[in-house]
Amino acid sequence: MANASTAGATAPKTPPHGVDSGPELKSTPLAVGSAAVSEHISTVGVNVSNVRPWIGRDVEDYRECPVDKMLQELLYRCVDRSKPHPDKPTLLADCLKAVLPICNKGKDAQAIKQHLGDLLNSTVEDQMYKPFIQASNLALDGLSKLNAPGLVCFKAHDDDKILFHQNDPKNITQKHQGEKSTRRPDVVIVSYTSAKKVRKQSRRTYKDEEASEKPTKQFQWTDVRSTVEFKHKKGWSGVSTPPATYAAKAYDVPEAMKYMKYRREMNGTAEATGSTPLPGSSAATSSQQTSDAHAGGRSKQSRGLNKKRGSSQAPDGHSSKKLKADDDEKEPSKSRKEPQRIHPVLQNGLYAAELFAAHVVRQSVMTYVVDNDMIYLWYFDRQDAIQCSGINFVQDLPRFMVLLLAIQRMPYAEWGYNRVFEPEPGSSGEVRIPDEDIGEIDLTFDLKSDKRTTHFGLRGRATTVFPVKSKALSALVPKLPHHNPHNPTNELVAKIYWPEEERESEAEILQKVYEIAKKDEEGKVKHHVPEMVWFHKFEDTSTANIRKTLGLKNAERGRRILYIIVFRKLDPITDLSEDEFLSAWWQVILCHYALWGNQVHHRDVSPSNLMVYKTSDGRYIGVLNDFDLSSTRGSPSGQERTGTVPFMALDLLTKKAVEGKVKHLYQHDAESFIWVLTWVSLRYHEGHLLRKGRPLDEWLKVDFNTCSEKKHHFLYSGRDDIEPSPSHGRNWDFARLCLNVMGSHYAVLASQRLPLEDHIVFETWLENQIHDSKRLSQELLDVHV
Repeated sequence: MANASTAGATAPKTPPHGVDSGPELKSTPLAVGSAAVSEHISTVGVNVSNVRPWIGRDVEDYRECPVDKMLQELLYRCVDRSKPHPDKPTLLADCLKAVLPICNKGKDAQAIKQHLGDLLNSTVEDQMYKPFIQASNLALDGLSKLNAPGLVCFKAHDDDKILFHQNDPKNITQKHQGEKSTRRPDVVIVSYTSAKKVRKQSRRTYKDEEASEKPTKQFQWTDVRSTVEFKHKKGWSGVSTPPATYAAKAYDVPEAMKYMKYRREMNGTAEATGSTPLPGSSAATSSQQTSDAHAGGRSKQSRGLNKKRGSSQAPDGHSSKKLKADDDEKEPSKSRKEPQRIHPVLQNGLYAAELFAAHVVRQSVMTYVVDNDMIYLWYFDRQDAIQCSGINFVQDLPRFMVLLLAIQRMPYAEWGYNRVFEPEPGSSGEVRIPDEDIGEIDLTFDLKSDKRTTHFGLRGRATTVFPVKSKALSALVPKLPHHNPHNPTNELVAKIYWPEEERESEAEILQKVYEIAKKDEEGKVKHHVPEMVWFHKFEDTSTANIRKTLGLKNAERGRRILYIIVFRKLDPITDLSEDEFLSAWWQVILCHYALWGNQVHHRDVSPSNLMVYKTSDGRYIGVLNDFDLSSTRGSPSGQERTGTVPFMALDLLTKKAVEGKVKHLYQHDAESFIWVLTWVSLRYHEGHLLRKGRPLDEWLKVDFNTCSEKKHHFLYSGRDDIEPSPSHGRNWDFARLCLNVMGSHYAVLASQRLPLEDHIVFETWLENQIHDSKRLSQELLDVHV
């Protein structure tokens, strides 16, 4: 088995997201950005469109990086490894000189300038696509013949060449945990092979000019390497024609245009009708932005994501069609009074999330935003977003050429694809991973299974779970020291995710859990925890690497690394109803309480983390799942915030808690169990999430402060007339008993808010209620398997 001793390496502690330097945090209650909801789309019932404001939180907290630093890094990925490597600054300088003839000499150079001139004369955004595509693809053709100093020669087959291709007005769709997203990127970067797929006659010879026309068929996100989002400002000032001759000297970009100030631009805008407020954007969090020298220029306030307009003309010269959000963002026509315009930086972030979701373990994504004559490169990975300073591709064409040269020569994996899981385009099937103890591990993933759990988001763990087959691991299962003989399944699942390197690994925590289970004579833990079969840490995937290379400050803060863990299959607790559900729920509570008393604190109770299996004699056994955000005594806690807002304790939905000043107690997890019971009782029927008329949807769409207000209202007066689902009627009656006791605690101690001892919370909020209600027979109360 992979060595667990290397999985929990620590680093000097640094301030977490949203908290300035100061004393060590007592708790980290709120998940970062899209990580708060994106892994629970199918379980909590959040629409893909509702993830949008959380993506906004991800992209607004970007780092800034000089573009030359990124160009040096990208070029270095293309060096000829058979020859001595030049240093990175020299490599960039040599390439800038090498591309000058393509910029200045011959018919192609004149044609490129003509296309750039046409772009400058555009009056609306749509008119920018064609000249930009024509100029870029003509440049790529010239660069393919260039013998660039230090770089590998261009040897790609025609079908593997990349090109820029118009996409708008075609939609690109994708499924996320059963929910469909529909996006419409302006321009995409694809291979010739992918470009041929979207023509009417895909087998005929492809002509480059077709790339600047709208595709006949729909692109697939799996075929898209990158996207380009455009922005055209009305009354564009300071426009000048391309220079007569280009030089290698950098164009002096005005300070105000070096970076796209996403949050600054959004200041003062009103939210569109029906728009969702940015999570954590209230006064309690907006003043707590990360202090980072590379985050200069960002405002202190977080505002609405959309601007309300009263005409069909978009602000800054956007065409009217660009006012519309992507199809999955649209609201019903009755409530949709005004068209919405999504800021191009946020739109760009949504496309990056789609690109991540299209590949199981994509490590990074590069995308581009064109703002008039400036192009901004964005680099995304699971740590955070990096925005590079802009290139004026009209006045500084050589620098833009070098960017094109780098992406043209980069091997497929350097686009951010994982070499193990996807070494070449379209590869799939069996994956083999060496293990120093066991030998080679064979893994075959079922990527199309209805039981898979995918991720739609940018930052965070990005957990994906797929059914997997493995001869080596299947043979290992009965030999495991913590093998559970009562789970009859032979099926395995693989969890692939990006935990923080600083945090104690889930594998290490589970080893501690198994040690506790060995001594568990009452049966509260044994057989009620997941059965880990194998895990592996991909040592070369740390997100800190590129930040160190780019010279960014605090490069290791919140750094993440790729893990894979294989478990024996479990089923969601939401599949159950009535007594079977309540029994499994109670078993998980007993397991959680026993572990808490042994200093294993789960701290992330949600429906997604409560699982079950069915024994051979037909009994459902509850399992406390997902320990990767848990903490143990003396373990590093990392920077990632834990919890899913609808299930978080009210004490953790406060300003002090978001600032990390409230200690996470047992009573907070106990309260989460009650919210989970409430949630499932009202929203699930016979194992399925209700499609219509389900209550509490609004809890998913608001920031922590508003969610707290709604939960308080629900607790004291808002639940009197709510009807449970037909298959959870008696569970709702029991949930109300628990809510009454919990509500009394908040009411009586409102002025003091004194914490209760763990055993008092367990007994009065949970144990007494389950026994006094006499809901379950002794057989269903018994945790022994």
